[in-house]
Amino acid sequence: MKKSLILLLLTGILWSCNNPRHVENKDADDTSEAKNHQDGQASEKLVMNNGVKWKVDVGTNSNVRNLQEILKKFDSGSDRSLVAYKKTHEDLQHGIDKMIIECKMKGPDHEALHKWLEPLIALVAELKQASTVPDAASALKAIDAQAYLYNQYFEL
Repeated sequence: MKKSLILLLLTGILWSCNNPRHVENKDADDTSEAKNHQDGQASEKLVMNNGVKWKVDVGTNSNVRNLQEILKKFDSGSDRSLVAYKKTHEDLQHGIDKMIIECKMKGPDHEALHKWLEPLIALVAELKQASTVPDAASALKAIDAQAYLYNQYFEL
């Protein structure tokens, strides 16, 4: 139930990225999108833009670099306690929230960014729910892989 609520909330936040009036007012489309994502029917797979990387704005690049730095910081540290994983979750969530708030992109490049970001948000939510170090480590490994897909699909 908590995962459903988190996914619904995050979907609403993502939707509001280019739709400021929508922050408090979630409609039925958001609910069905969150439900489809939860059921494993996520949006289309991220692909290249006719063989080239998608273009993103400077703010998005900066925010993604920040997320990648959070992951590097954890990887270079020695603390692998559940508390350290939870701190990393908080840092990642704060970074994602900042990126969503600052988003000014529109069009196909923005849609491609969502195809990368939505799975990342779901994985960060999994990290939050992790109750053991092995579960947290597994979630963070998946987050790391998703975060670095950005470099393959988006122009830095």
